[in-house]
Amino acid sequence: MIVGASADNERRTLAIVRRTAVGYSMSTEAGSRRRATAPIARRDAACLRQRGETYCTGMATHTQPIRSLPSGARRVPVSSVRWFAAPLVAVVAGMLAQWADFQALRVPLLLFVGSGVLATAHAATRDIRGLRAVATAIAIGIATWALAESVYAVLHVSLGERFHAERFGPQWSQALGLIGAHGLFLGAPTGIVAALLLRLPVLSRHDR
Repeated sequence: MIVGASADNERRTLAIVRRTAVGYSMSTEAGSRRRATAPIARRDAACLRQRGETYCTGMATHTQPIRSLPSGARRVPVSSVRWFAAPLVAVVAGMLAQWADFQALRVPLLLFVGSGVLATAHAATRDIRGLRAVATAIAIGIATWALAESVYAVLHVSLGERFHAERFGPQWSQALGLIGAHGLFLGAPTGIVAALLLRLPVLSRHDR
């Protein structure tokens, strides 16, 4: 009888231990899920406070843990690609200015370079507002048009052609003068337009 009672006590003890282990593992898994989703919920809540519901695509109440990419796979952020838009269009515009009719393609070139300035300004001003964002967009516009004219000047000189802007002096100063004039008189307005276009969604949200 004593042996049978001790066996029953041992079985009851083992059952209690198993239930305790299962309950602990379930609570640990739930805690891990809460810890995984907490940073995402805080991020989406901050986005809602700063930029409004229409801007934020991820809502704090519908967050899901971010799945890791397969090993070896790399995802390039869209904002990183936009950084290269302005330099790329500047190089292409400089080449077109040398080998195409600039007078005939003036409007398409302005729109083409402006789109690159807008894309790069969008990436550069994601975390800044106000006058700093406007100044950044203007600086990007000036640098883009100056680079485009620099590419044109290098191709122009390398092909043995001459500049005809005598008011800037000799050929080397004419090249520098043309680069500065295009950067200032085309780049600055392009940057201002890009800053205004980037500001439109914010203004429209405030008017609602």
